[in-house]
Amino acid sequence: MRSLTQPRRLLRPSDADIALARLSRHDDRPDDIARRRFLQGALATGGAIGMAPGVFDSIAAAATPLAPGDRVLVTVFLNGGNDALSSLVPAENGAYQSARGSLAVAVDGSTAVGGGMHLHPNLARLKTRFDSGQVALIQGTGEASDDHSHFTSTATWFAGVQGVANPTGWLGRYADGIGLDGVGMVSIGWGGIPMLLRGNTVGAVGLPPSGTLFGADRSEAWERYAVEAVGEYGNGGVGGAFGDLVAASFRDAVDTAAEIQPAYVEGLAEEGLARELGLAAQVINLDLGTRIVSVSLGGFDSHDGQRPGHDELMAELDVGIDAFFTNLSPSFAGRTALMVFSEFGRRVEANNSAGTDHGTSGLMMFVSSRAAGGLHGQQPSITDLDWRGDMNHEVDFRSVYATVLEQWLDADATEVLGANYSQLGIIDLDGGRAFFDVPNNAYYTAAVGWLAAAGITTGTGAGQFSPDDFVTRGQMATFLHRYRNSPAGSPPAGFSDVPAGRFYSDAVDWLFAEGITTGTGPGRFSPDDIVTRGQMATFLWRLEGSPAGSPAAGFSDVNGGAFYSDAVDWLLYRGITTGVGGNRFAPNDLVTRAQMATFLWRLAGSPV
Repeated sequence: MRSLTQPRRLLRPSDADIALARLSRHDDRPDDIARRRFLQGALATGGAIGMAPGVFDSIAAAATPLAPGDRVLVTVFLNGGNDALSSLVPAENGAYQSARGSLAVAVDGSTAVGGGMHLHPNLARLKTRFDSGQVALIQGTGEASDDHSHFTSTATWFAGVQGVANPTGWLGRYADGIGLDGVGMVSIGWGGIPMLLRGNTVGAVGLPPSGTLFGADRSEAWERYAVEAVGEYGNGGVGGAFGDLVAASFRDAVDTAAEIQPAYVEGLAEEGLARELGLAAQVINLDLGTRIVSVSLGGFDSHDGQRPGHDELMAELDVGIDAFFTNLSPSFAGRTALMVFSEFGRRVEANNSAGTDHGTSGLMMFVSSRAAGGLHGQQPSITDLDWRGDMNHEVDFRSVYATVLEQWLDADATEVLGANYSQLGIIDLDGGRAFFDVPNNAYYTAAVGWLAAAGITTGTGAGQFSPDDFVTRGQMATFLHRYRNSPAGSPPAGFSDVPAGRFYSDAVDWLFAEGITTGTGPGRFSPDDIVTRGQMATFLWRLEGSPAGSPAAGFSDVNGGAFYSDAVDWLLYRGITTGVGGNRFAPNDLVTRAQMATFLWRLAGSPV
């Protein structure tokens, strides 16, 4: 398998690459030229980024955080025509084996998703999310007029309409409708802003996957002087209306670069889809008002020698999706979704070059803690084919768009798409619970749902959370470690009772390195001991940097000299606890898993 840290080298652009480039915006308006050309002065680590087009196509300086009910959509475009039959495999259908021969994907029981279908074995991480109910697989997606052309098919899927001269994108029109500005829409990649994000009145920001944006780093004197000069130039009055427009664009671009640069954190994958989706998550975490993010993964136009390349692409997709949710802040986990699509599928029969030719029916995915997980749509017959030898699609792809617009983005789908399309049951905003032992109306229901959605817990067994079980110190360490997105690389803490390889080993090492714990005695952590409420308060307080100055809580059972007293004061001040009643905190009581979930949920701001 190709190393995911090594860039894919292409001898020449494929037709799919050319189609995507032609459907990406490189505006010639004065303000777009100014913004784009200026911000293409960004510096990559070790050298110049160069003049990749469309790095910043539209920018407004002001950033407005998301409202509590706003949701975020991330689209992943599989450019070139993903082979749905090698992604969601009808492996138990003998006709599939006959049609595909050596291209047939080998599966086993671990890849089964029901209905005789199997996910590609390189989608193992996605399969885990599917098993937890967080992946909706929409089978048989397509549209009636598909002509197998990369250009027209991509244009149709991006626009959501057909036969329109110079069309806008369906997400661009959505952004028009709500007046989304600033960094409300973001495209990550080197190829410009895709037509998908093109609106009539609003624009998108294009971000390079790596580098230091010009104006963000002003540590060097020449950079500082250059940026200050741009700021002065941007104050206007330098060259008439045209010059003022260009100057203001320069200034806004620099200001925006400074806001976005913190998303380029250490620890992201070096390149590939994992890099771009990890960066997408970090941009969302900044809470600058971003509601739409677009990335793409190319290489799916596999007319010959398909298996090795497609296997690698499935692995890259799997790692990329996992990187996105790993980097995403828990506070956004319950209101962020990822949609995967391609411009068409592939033909059923393998060709004579061990590849597949352009086909019709494809596969779409909706991945979120709020997904109605499982199989949706209908897998088309692979023997009852159309006159071209293609499968007949079962779901118009715009039904997926309509569902996302209406149910996820709270928009009028008919207005955006220009027609009324039936909606699907791929979203479950009232659900999101993965555990049958968590009732709908318990005090901890929302907290546990968020914990699962954020990847902080997978429960204690199949469909079980065990809310009344007590929390051990090893489990507490793991909860906190995952809450911080499981940072890696901490040196061994050296506790004699924390052997390497335990589920909590890395978490305890990190806890020690961060000063959140010093253990329970010389060389010991006591991972199997039950956590008390006083200890829990101290763990959370130290996790947040041991903030000082909270007013006294006044609990009758919390002495001022206790090791946990400052932590309990802070816990009450932050609204994470109100005590157990009767002016008591009960510091020596044991903490249950339900209570732990609630404490962490409140610490994160009680996200929806």
